[in-house]
Amino acid sequence: MNHEAISRRDMLRLIAFTSAAGAFAPQFVSAMGTNAANGMDMPMPSAPPEQLRMGGEKIAILVYPEFTALDALGPHYPLSGMMGAKVQFVAKTMDSVPCEGARRGGFCVRPHLTFADCPTDLDLLLIPGGLTGTFAAMVDDETLHFIAGQGKRAKMIGSICTGSLLLGVTGLLKGRRATSHWQTLELLKEVGATPVAERVVFDGVDRVTAAGVSAGLDLGFQLVRHYRGDFYAKGMQLLGEYDPQPPFPGGGNPRTADKTVVEMLNLMHAPIVERFRAAIKAAKTKSDW
Repeated sequence: MNHEAISRRDMLRLIAFTSAAGAFAPQFVSAMGTNAANGMDMPMPSAPPEQLRMGGEKIAILVYPEFTALDALGPHYPLSGMMGAKVQFVAKTMDSVPCEGARRGGFCVRPHLTFADCPTDLDLLLIPGGLTGTFAAMVDDETLHFIAGQGKRAKMIGSICTGSLLLGVTGLLKGRRATSHWQTLELLKEVGATPVAERVVFDGVDRVTAAGVSAGLDLGFQLVRHYRGDFYAKGMQLLGEYDPQPPFPGGGNPRTADKTVVEMLNLMHAPIVERFRAAIKAAKTKSDW
């Protein structure tokens, strides 16, 4: 840890992990719990259990107008639970960024960083997807230059949902295995990638992509596992009660979902897929990536 004291949120997480593992004496866990519940900061134990791998990862999550909220906030939850890691939102400016549907009652995200002051030595940059916002971002020079530049410097760069198309038009998925939302999966071929119909796809040590929207949660926990190991990731998964039990098992995968629903969504979204195809072509004509 970089600080002598940790927040109550971090302390409660530490208690959850260590008490479950029997890593601390019961009376020590009880004392920590009492003080944390009272809002008191406590010094970090001098020797945390070996299973709780510490770190200081620098992580940025891009936000742009009309991004899909869960694409960014899904992975943010488990990643921000890594004690010592710094997880920040980055945007063109410091202005609040509206998520998809904000005009109809959604919310905005206030970024921590701009493109200009984003660290050049990130451990991870994540790119969320969306619809109209992603169309615009795919032909926005500043956004594309930022992603392309970070792609050369960040240790890992990844995406959620249609964010993979933003990576693709900057050339960062050329020759790579990748995934996307199931309706745009085949478009990855047009940016030189090999489509893979899986929830989370790692390619080497510097690329990772997640499928549509909710797959960002899976990505977040997989990344915690990548950075901190199985034990830490198990703790975060349990702390977040991540135990999906959807009302229609299999209904979130086009291979197992109700075929009538699949056909309906394909018909409804055919124009959207074509807009993404057009955005890819437009990005290619105006860039040399």
